[in-house]
Amino acid sequence: MPLLTRLSSLWRNLFHKARTERELTEEINAYLEMLIELKIKEGLNAEEARRAALIELGGKEQVKEKIREVSVGHYLETLGQDLRYGLRMLRKNPGFTAIAVLTLTLGIGANVAIFSVVYGVLLQPLPYTEADRLVTVIQSYPQKGLDTWGISQANFALYRDQNHVFEKIAAYTSAGFNLTGGVSPERLQASAVTVDFFDVMGVQPGWGRAFLPEEDTPGKNVVCILSYGLWQRRFGGDPQVLGQSLLLNNIPTEVVGIMPPGFAYPNRNVELWLPFGLNPQRMFPYTLTGIARLKPGVLVSQAELETTDIFWNAAQENPAIAGATVAPPEGADMKTIIKPLKEVLVGDTRTPLLVLLGAVGLVLLIACANVANLLLARATSRTRELAFRFALGATPGRLIRQLLTESVLLALIGGVMGVALAWLGVRLLRQLPTLQQVPRLGEVSVNATVLAFTAALVVLTGLLFGLAPALRAYQIGLQSGMREGVRGSASRRLNGVLVAGQFALCLVLLVGAGLLLKSFQRLLSVDPGFQPKQVLSMRLALPNSKYADGDQSARFYESLLERVRSLPGIRSAAVVSYLPFGGSRESDGFIVEGQEPDSGGVAPNAQIRIVSPGYFQTLEIPLLRGRDFLSGDRADSPLVAIVDETLARRYWADGDAIGKRIRFAWNDQWMMIVGVAAGVKNRNLRETIEPHLYYPYAQGPSPRMYLTARTAAEPSTAVAAIQNEVRALDPDLPVWGVQSLTDAMDQTLNNQRLTNILLTVFALLAVLLAAIGIYGVMSLYVSNRTNEFGIRLALGAQPIALLRLVMRQGAILMLAGVVAGTAAAFVLTRTLASLLFEVSATDPTIFSSVPLLLVAVAMLACYIPARRATRVDPLVALRYE
Repeated sequence: MPLLTRLSSLWRNLFHKARTERELTEEINAYLEMLIELKIKEGLNAEEARRAALIELGGKEQVKEKIREVSVGHYLETLGQDLRYGLRMLRKNPGFTAIAVLTLTLGIGANVAIFSVVYGVLLQPLPYTEADRLVTVIQSYPQKGLDTWGISQANFALYRDQNHVFEKIAAYTSAGFNLTGGVSPERLQASAVTVDFFDVMGVQPGWGRAFLPEEDTPGKNVVCILSYGLWQRRFGGDPQVLGQSLLLNNIPTEVVGIMPPGFAYPNRNVELWLPFGLNPQRMFPYTLTGIARLKPGVLVSQAELETTDIFWNAAQENPAIAGATVAPPEGADMKTIIKPLKEVLVGDTRTPLLVLLGAVGLVLLIACANVANLLLARATSRTRELAFRFALGATPGRLIRQLLTESVLLALIGGVMGVALAWLGVRLLRQLPTLQQVPRLGEVSVNATVLAFTAALVVLTGLLFGLAPALRAYQIGLQSGMREGVRGSASRRLNGVLVAGQFALCLVLLVGAGLLLKSFQRLLSVDPGFQPKQVLSMRLALPNSKYADGDQSARFYESLLERVRSLPGIRSAAVVSYLPFGGSRESDGFIVEGQEPDSGGVAPNAQIRIVSPGYFQTLEIPLLRGRDFLSGDRADSPLVAIVDETLARRYWADGDAIGKRIRFAWNDQWMMIVGVAAGVKNRNLRETIEPHLYYPYAQGPSPRMYLTARTAAEPSTAVAAIQNEVRALDPDLPVWGVQSLTDAMDQTLNNQRLTNILLTVFALLAVLLAAIGIYGVMSLYVSNRTNEFGIRLALGAQPIALLRLVMRQGAILMLAGVVAGTAAAFVLTRTLASLLFEVSATDPTIFSSVPLLLVAVAMLACYIPARRATRVDPLVALRYE
């Protein structure tokens, strides 16, 4: 029977209840007409006869309602019988039930766990009022080397006062404060915000008040709002903290509000908000990020177009708005970038999460194919039972419902256990250190939406793996089921198709995992330009109220370095303004003497680092030419600089920059280049090395620095001693961000490492399921041909011939799956291109080695049933029924 005809028949049988009700209603109507004719013959007119007939029937609608009640009751009773029978059948076959439930538990559990993460991170609405209207505002000026660029206070004032697309706009920047006056000093991660920040976010303090407009001015911004977590952790949830003053950077700051639980924007670590103290005339620096609420109906593209016009027009009148000395030339790619807030928060996690969701989907399909194979084998073994039920009057539709009920029951049991597994998996994922950088991780849970997804998944899964056995039962019913030929070839063909499909899906997963693992291996072999092992780093920030000028800051760090270098186990120590892989960086425009840009031209950008003497030695950054900074390079001596080889080769053909001069674009003081260092990577191992410009700490002190120390032993052994030296110099100075440079680098690889691990686990699980699938099919193949193999052996066939026969059958299934899987992998792995590093999405090594691995697994799975075929006893086989 053609497949479409079989599916159509199945569909009609699934609605057998509705058909029965309609037929019974038609019978009632026919009976009613017969009664009316009888009443007319008794002498009543047509209307009287109809009323009498209805009275005798008890009312047509009442009869129909009784029919419906009987039909529904009959359907529920039948469903109950199916469920009870299904449970009995599952109990009678504990081995089959255990394997099927375990397979479904793994498949459904993995899907629910990953969907929980995908929903929590990508799909769940942000916890703000009408969050879909929230957008961020930054700037871009690629010709200056700034693909993304913050906004200045003057820029923000322009956007705030001249736009027609925002309901409200605010701005913020990251900040940090030393909290003193308690048991121990503490560094607090904070955010300096403009006065409308909380109105834009649609969230107000749970206790106290928000900032007042007059508090967002320089000199009056000495109030703060605490996070709920800081309030509980530091102050024990005491409401009396409102109105009290905290010593932040030694400045008394009044607590005016406490935010409700869960609010932690712009990042999960923020514990404090303070008014920015806006100066609308200030052109520099470009460190703010705008956050705005679009007016209803306004598109992101409209907002981007209008704010770009505001930026461009302002820069034409006052070039300093764009950080230039002349107006931007016509055609300059200077613009604002408006992005939905959710898109910004999700960042680069979308593609890895969707890849994992696709991977677990493939695992579930493989699990369904496996269970379908088990059910097919079981349905084949139940041929006699099904045939007798047909002979006793059961319809094909009735048996289809019975088998589908058993399938959904299996899926339901697997779904319940899968949810329990997913709940444990989500808790584990949320606690993994490698996942702490994933945005919105705290919002991930097995919630009502996830449970609804699970319910739909259970039903779909049950229908997926139950449909093939149900169709098989329907076919048995049509063919009477009493002939042995019915139960052989068709089931084996369907089993084979399912196994080939398993191998195809398995190959796609293995190829994807192989590509990511090879990419990760290439990434780990990248030279960052320095040696991170045994380097300890920590952060310090000197408050301006205590260290008012650069000389005081310089003296503090010089004293600290002398103390640290004298500690046992310290090989070298230095300070740097921004540490590689530290999460922050600073860039600025520079000008090379003799290569000044044309009038109106844009100065190129370089990464700027303030370092102390010994920094290159501590990180083991090779100095290729010239010298390191010396203790004599001070504020009253000639200005000097060190550039990296990327910058040197760009501006001097032989890379010899020694003795040449360079300056920042914003001043006229030339620095003599005294050394050329090797290039280093800053944010991650994937990035292209950018030009670097170093200058000595004493010639441009900064209060906020990283202290780095190369140790003889494990870096952690030196932490306490260095912290003691800091306290000896300033007991009110907190130290934070303590970690080894190796750990800092590892954190940039956490997301990719976890993606690789999970995808590899899913791929190996798929291989195991596929191996079990082909083993089961070949076992069934051998079992169904036991008497044939016995006859062959009795007639003189060699066991090795039977071994080859069975292995050849397995190889055909496996090769069909490998061919289909390879074609699918060529298409699907292109979605991984953005996750790969120096590896092609069609890497020939991976595409050749993975099929060979699958061939080996398949041949091993086929070998055991094949060996069993060679050991068939001819006498036993000839007595086989």
